[in-house]
Amino acid sequence: SSAASDVYKRQCSDFFRNGLISGPIRRFFYQHSINRFGVRLFVLSLNAKSTHHPEMKRDLLLLLAAAVAGCAPRHTITGHIDSLTNDSLCIVHCAIEDMPGLKGDDDQRISYDTIVAANGRFAYDTPVERPTQFIIIPMQLMEFDQGRRHSTSTSDMKLFLDKGEHAVLRGRIDSTVFNCTLSGTRLNEDHSRHYQELRSFWIEGQRLQDAMAGKSRAEQEALYERFRQVMARRRACEMNYIDANPDNPLAGYCLTKIPIDSVLTYHERLADAARNSIFRPLLEPLLAKAGKYRLIRLAEAKIVAGSPAPDFTLKTADDKNFTLSSLRGKYVVLDFWGSWCGWCIKGIPKMKRYYDRYKSKLEIVGIDCNDTPERWLAAVEEHRLPWINVYNPKDVPAAEDISVEYAVSGYPTKVIIGPDGLIIGKYAGEGPDFYEALHKTIK
Repeated sequence: SSAASDVYKRQCSDFFRNGLISGPIRRFFYQHSINRFGVRLFVLSLNAKSTHHPEMKRDLLLLLAAAVAGCAPRHTITGHIDSLTNDSLCIVHCAIEDMPGLKGDDDQRISYDTIVAANGRFAYDTPVERPTQFIIIPMQLMEFDQGRRHSTSTSDMKLFLDKGEHAVLRGRIDSTVFNCTLSGTRLNEDHSRHYQELRSFWIEGQRLQDAMAGKSRAEQEALYERFRQVMARRRACEMNYIDANPDNPLAGYCLTKIPIDSVLTYHERLADAARNSIFRPLLEPLLAKAGKYRLIRLAEAKIVAGSPAPDFTLKTADDKNFTLSSLRGKYVVLDFWGSWCGWCIKGIPKMKRYYDRYKSKLEIVGIDCNDTPERWLAAVEEHRLPWINVYNPKDVPAAEDISVEYAVSGYPTKVIIGPDGLIIGKYAGEGPDFYEALHKTIK
């Protein structure tokens, strides 16, 4: 109660001022307890005679000091950041199990908060009911692009908390770099040390990206090649960490940062503690993606000029079955695309022109991938696609996925098939090579 709390405060105050708790009280025992800040505190009563004993007074002082310290609320995250010129911090957090299904930065499952770090110090509280990733970003390091504020690869720090856990951040701003360390949990301490190993790669990578602005195409390509080499070394560092710490939960997180063609191999090296850590929700879709990638690599050997085009049956926009072999005798272009793919949409007008020119000999089959049925149908209507349109379900097993069977690893991808059902060529991206090959084939 409020009255009991006031009594407790007065007793503590009297003790630290006078060296004893006044009033006739019995020998050392627990008199009553009070709930404050979710912590049960015990008020100790003493025989007045015992308080004159120096050792007893010392012990009581230590006990009460510990109780008072226990009263202080534990914040979810506390920290101190030196060299802040803007005292605002952006804190982004999301439950780890929700992260694989996020639709974008505006997904409702992502929380955004802005807090003030007065004199560089801050405390942040939010309920943590399940494993959650937090990202802390000093506002002074954020950049503007097309009217939106965003972080860079050197401007933020990630940390991870489960229910009941707390973290402490200590950092400083060095020019455009947020240097910091974490404590509070073993996972965050390990993550903090590993981040220090990676920091030089992020700094150099960001420097090369920034240097591309205003450069010629040739200079940009040279800078990008250097950037690619830096990121390759960064990924090698992640793989080295997995090899050296296979039983550390952080190794599971590192698995999400390595090349997709290495995921299955390195996952086999993880111990159960890393496979089944709080990062398991990230690993399950990653392993499915890696398995799909492996099947695509195996299919590449079959999707070459002169090989038979694999037959398939998919649903059209009016819910009818379409089978590829029904077009035998005509040239066919399979266009693997999606409503979400910018380059796919950009190439539609040119595809329409070529379709109008050759449609007496040619049929185009648009195969929508990685979409919902609703978005696919809306895109077909919006862009008035005049050719055959079918939907490749995104939830089918990789072994039954038509895009896997045709070794599609990027979008758009186009496959030209001859009247005899044999593959003439496969073309990735929206480039002139496909149109040149189509014109040469059908002219």
